Amino acid sequence: MLTKFLLLATLVSIGKCGENNLPTFIPEEKVIDCTNGKSVDDICDINFVVEPLTSMTYYNITDEFRELKGFRAGFNSNGNLVPLLSTDLSYLTIPPIQVDGHFRPIITINAQMPGPTIIAHEGQMLNITVFNELKNVEGISIHWHGMHQIGTQGADGVAYITQRPIPPLHNFEYKFKASPAGTHWYHAHSGAQRTDGMYGALIVKDMIPGNLYNQDLPDQHTLMLMDWQRDASIDLFYTIGTSLRYWKASEDNDPAYIIYNATRGPDFTDLGPTPFWSAIINDKGRHFNETGQTNIKPTSLNYFNVTRGNRYRFRLIGVQALYPFRFSIEGHKLTVIATDGNPIKPIENVDYVIINTGERYDVVVHANNTERKNFWIWSESLEVANFTRNEIFYNPIDIHRGEAILHYEDVDSEDIADISETWECTPSAKCRAVNCPFYQYGNIMNCVNADDFESLSDHEIPAAIYSPDVTIFTSFGFHGELSTLGSSVDGVNFRFPANPPLTQYRDFQNSGNMCPRRGCDHSLNSHCACTQVYDINNQSRGSVVELIVTNRDVRDTPGGTSHPVHLHGHYFYVVEIGYPVYNMDGQYVSSNDDIECVDNSNNGPCQSQFTTVEGLDGLVQDIRWKTIPDVLNQNGTQFARKDTVIVPYGGYTVIRFMVDNPGWWFFHCHIEIHQLEGMAAVFKELQRPSGSSLSHAQLWMVMMGWMVAVLTSAILMMQ
Repeated sequence: MLTKFLLLATLVSIGKCGENNLPTFIPEEKVIDCTNGKSVDDICDINFVVEPLTSMTYYNITDEFRELKGFRAGFNSNGNLVPLLSTDLSYLTIPPIQVDGHFRPIITINAQMPGPTIIAHEGQMLNITVFNELKNVEGISIHWHGMHQIGTQGADGVAYITQRPIPPLHNFEYKFKASPAGTHWYHAHSGAQRTDGMYGALIVKDMIPGNLYNQDLPDQHTLMLMDWQRDASIDLFYTIGTSLRYWKASEDNDPAYIIYNATRGPDFTDLGPTPFWSAIINDKGRHFNETGQTNIKPTSLNYFNVTRGNRYRFRLIGVQALYPFRFSIEGHKLTVIATDGNPIKPIENVDYVIINTGERYDVVVHANNTERKNFWIWSESLEVANFTRNEIFYNPIDIHRGEAILHYEDVDSEDIADISETWECTPSAKCRAVNCPFYQYGNIMNCVNADDFESLSDHEIPAAIYSPDVTIFTSFGFHGELSTLGSSVDGVNFRFPANPPLTQYRDFQNSGNMCPRRGCDHSLNSHCACTQVYDINNQSRGSVVELIVTNRDVRDTPGGTSHPVHLHGHYFYVVEIGYPVYNMDGQYVSSNDDIECVDNSNNGPCQSQFTTVEGLDGLVQDIRWKTIPDVLNQNGTQFARKDTVIVPYGGYTVIRFMVDNPGWWFFHCHIEIHQLEGMAAVFKELQRPSGSSLSHAQLWMVMMGWMVAVLTSAILMMQ
């Protein structure tokens, strides 16, 4: 009863749920700069209104009037946006959100997609009130990706873990310090809303040491890279969950069907279970149909302005649903200077930066190519045309890219070509790529990967990182019985609990939602679906957890994919990446054998699934090192810090993090369909052993809020 009473007081005093009056916001305000005229000590108050709109549509939204009956738009022969029906546009306040030029439902924040870019001082308090105006009775929440939420775990924004979803026509206040510095973002963390448009950039100002750039304009040079689908994300999720997955009818209307086969990358492993539809950079892109044609001209794409001679810091954010992108700028080399908000030793003369969903990379662009006024900016999928196996679904494959323009303001005018080729990489003239999900990019590129990144020399790695206190093996993949429904961790499909453990721990503990044991013994339960919790409460503050994240299938075929894994509430150090065995062309042959799985019941290798399982009578299966990499026992290596890292298919990634942030922290694959299927777990860290997860300070705040609410109610009743 006390827990429910405190929760009610929390909602009254902190969440402000129940207020339906929408705040004032400026739809055309694409940047909310909390540093403009404000110091680090000034609170920045922000209002977000989340509502459904449609792309390619004019709307009228003002402070006094909200009219969601819009006018459809299209592109004329000159490539300009115009209304499809003759109408007076003078009273319409919201121009069309172009996306890829197709009409479909989207989710917007302040009538924008992406939502406004937030720029803040490091350590500045942000007070963001989110209003849910969705019309389909969906709850929402927002995760502030990259914010560690030290002392403010209730603002992490994971529905059913740190909060209940915000109901329709209600609001919730997120209050936290903008820390750490760097390039970050925010996005929906409830259902499939993120990839329908509910995301935006969050830039916490910093200055990377050295004379690497002289222009840092986050309001102008932040690029969000998205693979965009024709259908709403939840519809697509249900489609690929059927036995046919993605399919289309035959050409002659015969009832027969053609099943889509996942396209493959240069390492011959799978990339995506659905056809690539289009890609956008920020709010603009263009869909290519089966012949490669489109009526959207380059002039209708986003332009990023530069002046020759300057060195610009560009911030790249991967917000994709699924596909990794390789980013490049025509005619320009890149210098990579940071990842996930952390400065690293500069990597120079880079042709491509590969960005997975959830990752961020900061690059320096030297505006020194004045041969032309305009140059292509590309974000291309890693698909290889010869490996598609899907010619009937789309052709050609070599234009699966998002596009924008690097525009020199001080060079004479010229028209940009409609289509151009990217770098010509050959075995004799290899390109340089950063962050490959495989060891080498075929035989045409050299890769510098996350375990090759180095922290800056002035960044002192804590000595404890070199001597972890506990090692946890965990398995991300599609292994296990077919009834595990695909994506899983340790053979378990993660299911969100009915009661958030942070705010309703007793209810969560007594609900039976939590997995009864680590992993899943499929001999006892063919389908394991529950809330899997990694309890590290027995670790003291300042100790180090080492995670070996594996990714393999007992069938050991190329039919798997790499996973970008994200840990909330922490940075981690990337210690080692183990890759599978490749042939001379860089294609998958077999999985890495540094790690073995042992079935303790028969003292032999695991036969059914590759996971750690604790049976009723003790350990049934065990993942362990067969060959320990030397780097795990070395001191002094300048590991880089990240919060999202790729785990290659057929291999593993070793990361280490400090136990220093009390909370319930989500740990998951950032590919949306994988997370929705259940590729996730939760870390329980430094939580009080009593029934309540709230700290003394939080309890005091709740009690004070309850007292204020009671007094206010009493005063209103007396009036």
